[in-house]
Amino acid sequence: MTTGGYSMSTHTAAGPSKNNYLFEIHFLRALACLLVLGVHVSATNYAMNDDTYTSFTYFMNQIGRFGTPIFAVISGFLLFYQVKRKGFQPGKFIVSRVSKILIPFLIWSTAYLYLLAYYNPGREVNLLGEAGTILSGNAFYHLYFVAIVVQFYIIFPIIQRIFRTQTMMIAFAFISFMISYKLYGFDPSISGPVGEFLAGKSFMPVWIFYFAFGGLLAYFWEEISAFAVKRPFKMLLLALFISGLAVLEYTVNGYVSNRRLSNLINIPLLSISIVGIYSLISSTKIVKGFFILIGKYSMGIYLIHPMILYVMARELPQQYWDFTYVPAMFAAVLLIAVIFIAVFSLLPLSSFIIPVPKLKKPAAKKPEESQPEAEKLPA
Repeated sequence: MTTGGYSMSTHTAAGPSKNNYLFEIHFLRALACLLVLGVHVSATNYAMNDDTYTSFTYFMNQIGRFGTPIFAVISGFLLFYQVKRKGFQPGKFIVSRVSKILIPFLIWSTAYLYLLAYYNPGREVNLLGEAGTILSGNAFYHLYFVAIVVQFYIIFPIIQRIFRTQTMMIAFAFISFMISYKLYGFDPSISGPVGEFLAGKSFMPVWIFYFAFGGLLAYFWEEISAFAVKRPFKMLLLALFISGLAVLEYTVNGYVSNRRLSNLINIPLLSISIVGIYSLISSTKIVKGFFILIGKYSMGIYLIHPMILYVMARELPQQYWDFTYVPAMFAAVLLIAVIFIAVFSLLPLSSFIIPVPKLKKPAAKKPEESQPEAEKLPA
């Protein structure tokens, strides 16, 4: 879901290469997007079937809970990777974050409030009165994560100034791990809006480890990616093992959220394993193209897919919400979102509503520069 105005490239032994792109991170972002979509499609189906899951839709919902923390990892990675390569540019950072994240967040929050008012006669929209709802990410169920990202952006200028080396990044990851661990199930014992925010899912410090791990991944990218890419089948087995443990966890403990403690271990291992798995799919042109497209449109898909689902739930006949239609519903929502974004991005100033990064096709490499492909991505 992350986007912005920063570019990234990897380095060869001969020096920086302007034609290498971090496709592995794009692949990770695409998978995170599909996982989140799976959560919301299955949850909508659950609501439309008298609050009932099947074993498949429950699996789809619970495994999908990996998606949002992975988005946080990617957000941290892109920010710290840019600082690692080019240093921190305050002006560029502010302009990019405001235009690519904050403005779309406010526009979509407003759009969802009007959507709710349209389908709920008698409900009025008072933007000034609902400013707290908007800023806390509670305008609609998925916007809380954008509010979390905005909070991290606010402290990032300070964080990046303190943690600028590999050693300091390890320290930041450790400190953040302890913060996220200690804040699990945090009860501020404060009433009112402040207490609700501190205890709510949009309270950023609960998520800070995932951003920090993204920074750790950025500062050790060459070492970690080289290790993972050389072991694709082992990375695939690791991802399947983590998924199996997740199934065991929700089978034994019941419903789990994306903030569960086990994700503090699951997400770093899963992120690294997915980076390694990329090499298994990169040789298949159609599959690779699909993930590039989803990764490119990930923020737009994240912002718009709940609106598509909300309208479908109120306009489609009940028969289409039978459990057997779930895969088709998933594909339909994804296709509608992709088509809408592709068409909408042709309009002037569309990037202020749905940011879509412009990806360049890598130029042919010289033999001595051969190495695993990567991709230019915005932060």
